[in-house]
Amino acid sequence: MNRAQWNHLADEFETEVCDIAREETEDRLSRYVRAARLTPKRSVLVDLGCGLGSFIRRFQDRFRKITAVEYAPRIIARAKKNCAGVAKVRWLTMDIPRSAKTIGAVADLTVCMNVITSPSQAKRNAIWKAIASVTKPNGYALIVVPSLESEHMVQRASRRGRSKVPAATPGGLVLRDDAVQKHFERHELDTILPRYGFVAVRLGRAYYPWSKEGMRKPRAAKSNPWDWVCLARRATQTFPSRKIML
Repeated sequence: MNRAQWNHLADEFETEVCDIAREETEDRLSRYVRAARLTPKRSVLVDLGCGLGSFIRRFQDRFRKITAVEYAPRIIARAKKNCAGVAKVRWLTMDIPRSAKTIGAVADLTVCMNVITSPSQAKRNAIWKAIASVTKPNGYALIVVPSLESEHMVQRASRRGRSKVPAATPGGLVLRDDAVQKHFERHELDTILPRYGFVAVRLGRAYYPWSKEGMRKPRAAKSNPWDWVCLARRATQTFPSRKIML
């Protein structure tokens, strides 16, 4: 989406966007944040694609300084209101790749949630590079991406109750509401993270309600839909993964 389209979403963000920090159903994110071993008096957060600031509002007490980046001015204006009273936030209205040059490698934890969804691989690569650029050596990144496996589950359920089913290509590009979004298989993260100097520490699912898919939970469904959530450490050298599945 371009900036005008994102601005248009500002008033409908809650209904049109899956804000996993606000809508997850099993509080999985807290486990990942705890695993980053943050020190509130020293730790720095960089939230790339902060949306309405839900992660900041929820976890701000774990950080000394926070930088929040959002592309659309109207969305970041809502984020500021949502985080009123959180004085330690620096708000940047710019695209993520450009913001990395402004911020520098300062983050003990970099957060990027459901932002790496462009159908353009070049644009996705630029965001991955930005995540690495703002994360300190030995710092952590908390990354959430749409799950292709979950999308397939939703499609199977949709075929039972709806005639129009979102199309998914072999490359994980999914058509939703006339927009194409990249979805990831779990094993893709194992391949992508080392390219940008990260080692996965924890990798699992963050569940959200079926209502975000415009459906009631099917009787045969064994779980809610989910995004992949990964806590990864920025490596200073190559070392074996200590990944824990949750």
